Amino acid sequence: MTHEGEKQSTGSSIEPAPPSPTIHEAELAPGAEGAVCRGDEIDFAGAVVRRQAGRNVVVCGEHLSANRELARRIETVVGPCLRAAPHKRHAGPRALPHFQQKDGTHEGHTFYETPNLKAKRSKP
Repeated sequence: MTHEGEKQSTGSSIEPAPPSPTIHEAELAPGAEGAVCRGDEIDFAGAVVRRQAGRNVVVCGEHLSANRELARRIETVVGPCLRAAPHKRHAGPRALPHFQQKDGTHEGHTFYETPNLKAKRSKP
């Protein structure tokens, strides 16, 4: 029984958990827009191997904090790293935020999506 002004519980008030971020191979798009092209989905270990080889990866998903944390975890396994804002001035307007190694000789980045900045999907 409900009182006036109260809602009756239907038992389905628990919202489903948002999908977890996914990790993808990544390449920089040609041209001056600074876009990151997302390729095949890979697992965490594959992302670490790819980063150790100086290649790019991108973490994709709807939740900024989850994307950023997963990107940080990947890059931290590779070595001491730092977080960087999108290099819009040098890379272009579609550049993504990322983590990269503190050692300036190590190539590649672990990019991550934000609510407003997304990786481009590679053509199949």
